[in-house]
Amino acid sequence: MDYDKKKVWPILKSVTIFSGIDDENLEKIYSQCEIVTKKAGEIIIEEGTDATQIFILLSGLVKIVLNYNDQPLEIVKLGAGHCVGEASIIGIQKHCASAILAEDSDVLVFPRHILKDIYERDKELFSMLILNIARELARRLYNTDQALLKYKNLHPDHD
Repeated sequence: MDYDKKKVWPILKSVTIFSGIDDENLEKIYSQCEIVTKKAGEIIIEEGTDATQIFILLSGLVKIVLNYNDQPLEIVKLGAGHCVGEASIIGIQKHCASAILAEDSDVLVFPRHILKDIYERDKELFSMLILNIARELARRLYNTDQALLKYKNLHPDHD
């Protein structure tokens, strides 16, 4: 797909996992990735499957859903500039939630093998990416803790 780089670049610069990465290195990453257009309702990550890619939303909206095939629980909706799948990639574990597109979306696909290649050739860039992913996961954990605390305060009988 031919996607206007002028449109993509400001979004990529806002993605938290790319914080502090210079334009030259961001260009190296971007040039190895693929941009795909997906339809609303498509599942881009399925709970319980192996992690092979990080998905970065360039447009549209994605829902993160736990227990999708049984009693689904929507956790959050994320829009352009957010990524999904990064926790499973660095944790080398199966996905713990599903990611379903709530709108037609353009998605940058960042395969795990690119991260492995960066590890092999540029430890400093790799370290920056992993640190940024860890920071994003820490922010998400904090938000989850706050939501649980709020729930507990609203429902004191559920310890």
